[in-house]
Amino acid sequence: MYACITYIEGVRPEDTIDFHVRFAWAGIARQYGQLAAARGTTMAMGQTLLNIEKNGTPSTQLGPRMGMEKTSLSRLLNNLEGHGMIERKADEADRRIVRIHLTAAGKKERDRARTAVRTFNAWIADQLGAERTERLLGDLQKLNDLIVQYPTRDALPELEQDNNPDSNAA
Repeated sequence: MYACITYIEGVRPEDTIDFHVRFAWAGIARQYGQLAAARGTTMAMGQTLLNIEKNGTPSTQLGPRMGMEKTSLSRLLNNLEGHGMIERKADEADRRIVRIHLTAAGKKERDRARTAVRTFNAWIADQLGAERTERLLGDLQKLNDLIVQYPTRDALPELEQDNNPDSNAA
């Protein structure tokens, strides 16, 4: 993880916000991954099941909700279908739309995933205490708002490739 940002001169990785966010997410993903693996599933499968609504969800909405590309989502949906956790049905109002529905097995696994997420979050909140948990959630929401507002185009001065010592250009 350090390798991602150690090239910033004079800045230690642990002094950056993104290091701690990335490190925390890696830990959370590892915990969820271990819980899912114990049941023969994956974190991505659980996340998908949690994002399918009661009356089905159009497959085109799942990718953006979960931050997944179409090909990865398609592979994941095929895997879930192969495990008998979902089924695809044409929308009754618009036959061009394919809705993803949970099967009985999918609902059971979704409920397990929901319990795992709630239990983990409750444990973290208990360890932090109510005030710190509330502050953390507020700060993370504010961070997400700021990230969306970040003026990416204006962030770096224009550099000539010839003058950039970090450039891989020939």
